[in-house]
Amino acid sequence: MSFPGCTVCAMSARETSVVSAPFGDAKGWGLRWVWRSTGELASMPPLGQQPPYADGISVFAVAAAVVDGRPLVVSASEDGSLRLWDLATQKQIGSPLTGHTGAVYGLATATLDGRPVAVSASNDKSARVWDLTTGRQIGSPFTAHAAIVRGVTTTTRHGRPAAVTGGFDGAVRVWDLATGEQLAEPFTGHAYMATDVATAELDGRTVVVSSGSLGAIRVSDLATGEQLGEPFTAHKDTVSTLATTTLQGRPVAVTGGHYDGTVRVWDLATRLPIGEPWTGHERGVSGVAFTTLDGRPVALTAGVDRTVRLWDFPTGKQLHVFTGHTDFVWSIDLTMLDGRPVAVTGSSDGTLRIWDLQFGLEGAESAVGHRRTVRAMTTAVIDEQPVVVTGSDDHSVRLWDLTSGQPVRQPLMGHNGPVRALATTVVDDRTVAVTGSDDHTVRIWDLAAGKQLGASLTGHTAPVCSVATASAAGQPLVVTAGADKTVRVWNVATGEQIGAPGISHRRWVRAVDTAVIDGTPVSVAGSFHGAIRVRELATNRQTSTPSPGRHGPPVQQLATTVVGGQPVALTTSENWNWEEDVPVRLWEVTTGRHLGELPAVNVQVLTAASVHGHPVAVAASGPMVEVWDLTTRRQIGPRLHLPDAVTAVAVDEAGHIVVGFRSGLAGFGVE
Repeated sequence: MSFPGCTVCAMSARETSVVSAPFGDAKGWGLRWVWRSTGELASMPPLGQQPPYADGISVFAVAAAVVDGRPLVVSASEDGSLRLWDLATQKQIGSPLTGHTGAVYGLATATLDGRPVAVSASNDKSARVWDLTTGRQIGSPFTAHAAIVRGVTTTTRHGRPAAVTGGFDGAVRVWDLATGEQLAEPFTGHAYMATDVATAELDGRTVVVSSGSLGAIRVSDLATGEQLGEPFTAHKDTVSTLATTTLQGRPVAVTGGHYDGTVRVWDLATRLPIGEPWTGHERGVSGVAFTTLDGRPVALTAGVDRTVRLWDFPTGKQLHVFTGHTDFVWSIDLTMLDGRPVAVTGSSDGTLRIWDLQFGLEGAESAVGHRRTVRAMTTAVIDEQPVVVTGSDDHSVRLWDLTSGQPVRQPLMGHNGPVRALATTVVDDRTVAVTGSDDHTVRIWDLAAGKQLGASLTGHTAPVCSVATASAAGQPLVVTAGADKTVRVWNVATGEQIGAPGISHRRWVRAVDTAVIDGTPVSVAGSFHGAIRVRELATNRQTSTPSPGRHGPPVQQLATTVVGGQPVALTTSENWNWEEDVPVRLWEVTTGRHLGELPAVNVQVLTAASVHGHPVAVAASGPMVEVWDLTTRRQIGPRLHLPDAVTAVAVDEAGHIVVGFRSGLAGFGVE
């Protein structure tokens, strides 16, 4: 049997079971981080993920504050609004703060008369002060600048809280936060524009450090506006970010280049560089912040290359790279959450992310687990212990405690190529894993004993793309599909191949799963040619003559489950036309009838199963994972955001979702 016009694809193998607990209204379900375990090349996932701004509006600035004892983050965006977020709950507080008529790129926080406030700088040529307790604007906007205002910082002048702003009119201005009065004359000297401002203590007085066009840095006395010494050039072109701090007792400025992508440290007393430029960002550096971790000073930078990087401050050695944002990262700030230091970042992908900095420091010194991309995973139970089984491009198969995410037992070694397919079954009361590899072999592993059972199953003449397990007449069977255009069925207990290989597909067989039609176990396979065909497992024969109907793009992923008492296949395909979104399609396995679509598009990893009699699908696109109720076609809980593109997914009946990305794993709970 074939499914006509299949333009969708899906997963391999019976690799998961899915979500748990009684199913009610899908909107009532929540998803939360449970654990994360990353290897040498993996990135730390965010501790939390704020809901995206409407229509993906860019978040240009973030600043941390504490209001009524709660750690908050203020964010500012291209729509001119400010928003307040509770870090502990990752929920927005109140309504957006509105008033600006242009994008807000600059943001700083301070305390005014005992109240936490934020100061925002905007493309509308103004700066505004906001009471974070009430969400209301304080006084009138600061409107003396004749052009865009981008730079802003807060300080004190003569004991009174003040703000310093830098504008594209080339002026640096100082404001009294309480009265809105401009203090003294503007600082001038920048030839074209003042892009960023910061303050520092130098030789017993407060100074303003400002960056301008062509990389010029100026140092001015805050009290008098007098320029101190000659300006120096930090970068060959525009300085895209500027911050000040102290290093080994010396006041320093740290700058990021807009074009050269380097980070540079400057001694403010001598105007000389300290050490060599820090390299790592592939494009411009857009934010910098400082803290101390385990007694060592560190710096964090945000870049338009979508990364956040952790550096050892004294040496400039890169310690860790945090990835996960899918667009430019514009801003970064630091705060404490539950007693541990975290960074908060804002991006053009419309989200805020919260990063565990201690993990980044630890992850730079130790590597646990896979050293290359995780390609396949499933769940199992060994000696009453729930585990995750993973296969990787590093040729290994590894086991992890499903509850804690910690590695268990030694890795299973034997494959001579990447492990791309994985499924589990039971043979003689032993839980076994069946793996398929680019080395053309299929191997069976006793998971409790940690060793291979018998000889490798050979026959495929190209990489094994997909594996699924089932049973027929009481015998455990495994079906494999490969790039050699064949579908093969094996008796797991004996290692014997059943029937002749199915070779009806013209191109690669990309994905295979199993189902039951009227009591008969079958395999359901999708090919590079776009066809989906059904075969009886007992004979490996096709159930009917395939329809010559028009086939679509290659089947990328395929998964089966039962919906309404009928076996159903979910498929998604390669996106040949990048201007159109490719949906997940549902097909009735018995008839090949198209049942409709899921509102999930451009899915690269897909699985489905029935939990407590309820069918669920888990779909991943890039770094995002969605869980779907297949009966209602509604999403369960919020979208999950991972630190990198998802390469494998597994779910068990207890509600654990495990996600693989590069060499890392992350566990979620459904609540």
